[in-house]
Amino acid sequence: MLGESFYKKADEIIEMHTREERSLIPIIQDIQEEYRYLPPELLTYVAKEIGITEAKAYSVASFYENFSFEEKGKYIIKICDGTACHVRKSMPILDYLYKTLK
Repeated sequence: MLGESFYKKADEIIEMHTREERSLIPIIQDIQEEYRYLPPELLTYVAKEIGITEAKAYSVASFYENFSFEEKGKYIIKICDGTACHVRKSMPILDYLYKTLK
């Protein structure tokens, strides 16, 4: 359950945009920038506030890899684990990061 401050901040962000479906992506980008993730409760709230279905909001947010429903750290490290990277020994790098960063 999110605190009232999350909803107040969401209201501020919504007010910077129009209350239309076309504003969904900019609104949720701003929310994610604020919290480093997109709290599912706020996505539901935003959908209601701009007059779209919760399903529509979730389909948009889950379509784009940029949006995350889980809290992230300040820095995000990505390691390629595709075949080409695996062949070039990316896994020892990943193991080292797990060991070093815990």
